[in-house]
Amino acid sequence: MPSNADEFRDALRLEARGLAKRAINGVRLTFGIAGAAAVIVGALLLFWPQHTIPVLAFLFGIYLVITGGVRLVLGIFGRSLGTGHRVLNVLLGTLLLVGGVISLRDAQLASATLLLIVAIVVGVGWIVEGIMAITESGASRRQGWSVAYGILSVLGGVAVLAVPGWSGFWLLMVAAIILIILGLLGLMRAFTFGRDALKAL
Repeated sequence: MPSNADEFRDALRLEARGLAKRAINGVRLTFGIAGAAAVIVGALLLFWPQHTIPVLAFLFGIYLVITGGVRLVLGIFGRSLGTGHRVLNVLLGTLLLVGGVISLRDAQLASATLLLIVAIVVGVGWIVEGIMAITESGASRRQGWSVAYGILSVLGGVAVLAVPGWSGFWLLMVAAIILIILGLLGLMRAFTFGRDALKAL
């Protein structure tokens, strides 16, 4: 008798058998495009970060302007929303809009800020995760591993926060390498997915 977890896993499984040729080709195309994009962006970040990071910061600035504008419009014209919600939307929208305009006007500042934000988020996340690991270990017989993990995570977070610019750059380089690897794996999936099923059709 299958459990709920088995049914859930089976519902998410992507099997080429039973799919039409057009669906298989669509899945392969999706894998290929996503894989190629990951390889290209990863390579650009890895080999030309001084040119790629400002482009990403510029795109992030566009995102902030659009999101801020939508929030601002929602706050001003969303009459069915509560007053508090409207005020928060106006405040957040204005903040996002100003941040977006600054990002679009000064790519250098936006790039440095983007790296700084990444480093701060990772550093704080590692510290919180480390504290949680230590406190969650409780009286477990295997608490040594949790405590070691927690201490290492806290130390890593403190190190990242101590030199956020340097840390942000190296985190970005690691992300670029991971993107390239994931992209290559995605391309392999594009070439291999449904190959046997297509031959049988």
